[in-house]
Amino acid sequence: MKKTKILFIKYHEAADQQPLSQKAAEKLGIFPSLALAQLAAWVRQHGYKVGLIDLHAENLLPKDAESRFADEKPDIVALTAKTLGWPAVIEIAQVVRKACPNAVIVCGGPHMSIYPRESLTWDCFDLAVVGDGEETFLDICDHVESGSDLDDIPGTLFRRPTGEIDQNPARAASKDIDKYPIPAWDLLPIDRYHCLTLLKPFATMVTTRGCPWHCGYCSQVYSDKLKFRAPQLVVDEMEYLVKTYGVREIVMFDETFTIGKKRMRTLADEILRRNLKVNFNIRARVDTVDREVLTWLKKAGLRSIHMGVEAGTDRVLKIMNKQITREQTVEAFRIAREVGLETRGYFMVGYYDTTPSDVEEMIKFSASLGLDWASYSVATALPATDLYRIAQERGYVDGDFWRRYTINGGGPIPQLETETFTAERLRQYRTKAYLNFYMRPDLIRRKLSKTEGRAELMEMLGGATVLSEIVKSTMMKSIPSVGLGKWGTV
Repeated sequence: MKKTKILFIKYHEAADQQPLSQKAAEKLGIFPSLALAQLAAWVRQHGYKVGLIDLHAENLLPKDAESRFADEKPDIVALTAKTLGWPAVIEIAQVVRKACPNAVIVCGGPHMSIYPRESLTWDCFDLAVVGDGEETFLDICDHVESGSDLDDIPGTLFRRPTGEIDQNPARAASKDIDKYPIPAWDLLPIDRYHCLTLLKPFATMVTTRGCPWHCGYCSQVYSDKLKFRAPQLVVDEMEYLVKTYGVREIVMFDETFTIGKKRMRTLADEILRRNLKVNFNIRARVDTVDREVLTWLKKAGLRSIHMGVEAGTDRVLKIMNKQITREQTVEAFRIAREVGLETRGYFMVGYYDTTPSDVEEMIKFSASLGLDWASYSVATALPATDLYRIAQERGYVDGDFWRRYTINGGGPIPQLETETFTAERLRQYRTKAYLNFYMRPDLIRRKLSKTEGRAELMEMLGGATVLSEIVKSTMMKSIPSVGLGKWGTV
């Protein structure tokens, strides 16, 4: 065992700009950090001592954890940052710096890959990791172990003693993701993770990396070259989670799980061959599923399918570069229902060049698809997206907002106000969408008529808490109706 000790820390996550209290957001779910658990397993496999503290799951505030950080006596502290969670990452890094003044504080994640130089203006961080983290982080650990300087590690940015920030050459991502071990679940408080619509205990997995599509609102900053884990290794991990932790449901967090029909058949056959009894749910695109694929996966344990729809008209889908059609959406969800899957759709309120009638049509369309669950978000121009670029060009945002946000350590997130929509009106439309979908008598009857009616009722009661907060957050002003019945005006 090597002498260097690495501590991985997860803090709370932003509520995706939904107007929710921490309590309501946590009803939706608290999930493990696969990125940190994966890194922990990887460097432990190479002989390093590791620890992981999930402050969110353990309900610990930074001030309460400061002594715990100090007691760990880490040589390296690893954090990960998403854009909306950037202020929280700064907060926890500052606490770590106070508790462990001699530790090397490393931060990776999507936000660091977009604004690494700006992120390092915060002196609570020593190194920024850009791109996939495994090889670069292991290199960092080896440098610390040997006492080498940290200024020549590919894939990183670092701060010189003068305060100047320098960037090393990029590191090519590994083509072989099968070599990485199963995440270090033994370091995670698995019994503390929960989600409103998942069976407990649950776990999360990723079976692919990369995404070949380029939706205009998505800040996917890693490679568009897809990399797949071998189906046998995927099922090995599923079996490990079931046998070791009694996991009842596995959330597949791939950007699009259902890529490769042959791969889907092999995966389903392997699960059935092992007689592995576990539910799982997936994220997919409506143009990557058919009856054959969903039937195989259903037999293997698929319980729920989540698909991004976003808009209700082909015109807006084209503006978003979604590369799907309304007809494909209707067909995909129809097949999923007929196969016997629980269904969830995701929708976006507001986008450039959309009109009030486009939004009204999306609201009607989402309620017509026979979904069990629907989620609605107000369009946000995230960094490294086509939406953000166009918002800058048209003056919907003031210059490079996210760069200032990074340097300033946060700030109010601007909604995508256009010539057509104010931020307030977009929030009203989101509230209208939620009410129109979830207060439909046919949906309530359908949920309560299921064999697992009591579980459905508990889910709906929890969801009611979240829905009530969304409604309260919106100043209830009249929005013209286009025949949405009782909830046509909010």
